[in-house]
Amino acid sequence: MVFPRRFWIPALLSALLLAGAAVFLLTRGDDGTVKPGDALLTASQGLTEYRATLRMDPEAGTLAISETVDYVNATGESLNDLSLRLWINAFKKEETSPASLEEIYDACYFAGFSPGGMTVYDVLWNGERVDFAFSNEDETALRFAIPTLLPGERGTLLFRGVAQIPQCAYRTGRTEGIWQLGNVIPLMAHWENGEWRQDAYAPIGDPFVSDCANFDLSVYVPEGWTPACSAPLKKKADGLWQGTILAARDAALCLYENGKTAKARLGDTLILSYAAGEEEARAALKYGKKALETFSSLYGPYPYPVYTLCQTDFPFGGMEYPALSMIGKSLYAGDKRETLELTVAHETAHQWFYALVGSDQALSPWQDEALCEYAMLRYVQKRYGQSSFDTLKYYRADAPMAEGVSGSLTPGSPISYFSNFTDYRTVVYGRGAALLLALDEFLPGGTDAFLKAYVQAFSFGYVTRARFEAFLNRYSGLDAGPLLLDYLDTVM
Repeated sequence: MVFPRRFWIPALLSALLLAGAAVFLLTRGDDGTVKPGDALLTASQGLTEYRATLRMDPEAGTLAISETVDYVNATGESLNDLSLRLWINAFKKEETSPASLEEIYDACYFAGFSPGGMTVYDVLWNGERVDFAFSNEDETALRFAIPTLLPGERGTLLFRGVAQIPQCAYRTGRTEGIWQLGNVIPLMAHWENGEWRQDAYAPIGDPFVSDCANFDLSVYVPEGWTPACSAPLKKKADGLWQGTILAARDAALCLYENGKTAKARLGDTLILSYAAGEEEARAALKYGKKALETFSSLYGPYPYPVYTLCQTDFPFGGMEYPALSMIGKSLYAGDKRETLELTVAHETAHQWFYALVGSDQALSPWQDEALCEYAMLRYVQKRYGQSSFDTLKYYRADAPMAEGVSGSLTPGSPISYFSNFTDYRTVVYGRGAALLLALDEFLPGGTDAFLKAYVQAFSFGYVTRARFEAFLNRYSGLDAGPLLLDYLDTVM
């Protein structure tokens, strides 16, 4: 996720605006054919499989979900129960909704509070109905007992439910002409330290921790609506779209009524941009292509055959999902295009740091957000030169090191410690990026070379802070512990 700054300085603005005026050629007449590469096919072997059918009902504001999960026990331990994450249930009540934070409440609930949530109709394990119950306060963790499932064994879960999509300008919600369906598809919980993770849906940051799986989706929408998705969708019949994404941590969708689409090719990758207007779609497409090209050269190939940018209605800058980024529509205005570019760059960097290399976004948010903020700075340096980099570095990394924040917050704090977006942005994004800039001073080949090696070592995996530090020590031949402690855990 990224939150836009409210100010930029003239030198940076000039560089970005001049770049925006450059000629950009769209690929037209593309038939949408995409194929996964060898790395993705290899990574997809032996993973849990999700086959989900989604049916939109605009009049009722609901999304019917029928999902079969061919679950693989990759925990290394015998299991006697399973947990399914139903993140949309946090929207049932005002007190648990992540959109109820005072800072964003009026912008999200523009017509007053609107409840959401999942009505569960069936949960079957290997063809037998099972009793289920919610195991956390916001009812986002659904638990059910099963016969013992040994390590490496498979079983089949069948889930049927209907999601009420709240009228809410948020990453999960519906507004005029667009549904934003982030974190709506039920996912198996992440197993860690002998138990299922059941983090609450915190209003600050991203509480989602999930493992790579394969998704096969069928999406039914009424006439006049078009789905955008993490999976590359193709229209199969009137109202039916189907697609598959391999080795992904999640699958997100946006549904558009009379939306516009722009597309381009970058090597074997198809880039799609959805927006209310054609010019807006083209603007985000241009920046998405530049960001993919830059980060592929810095950190290794982009893994998925499609990358989708979705103009969305929410009060913050952007939100990442595998192969898809949601971008706040306010940034598409002509006077905010420079912020649009930086936001697209930051969210695109998440395709490497979150989607490709997973980490604990709830307990260690710096491990994806700080890396993406650093990558965004490097994008500016590569595209617009050292002067633009130095200027942006001052506002995005140097100044946060001197800013005062409440309490004892540090970049290493979990998201539950933060109560407002300003402190979160300053501490996790700004001071976290300062750590990566400091590493640049002593790492062999600099931070970019380290991050490229990090991606190569942990693609499609999950990296805790301890594993990050151990890899950093091996890579550098030094003890980086004191530096990490100084930047991540020391109150300034």
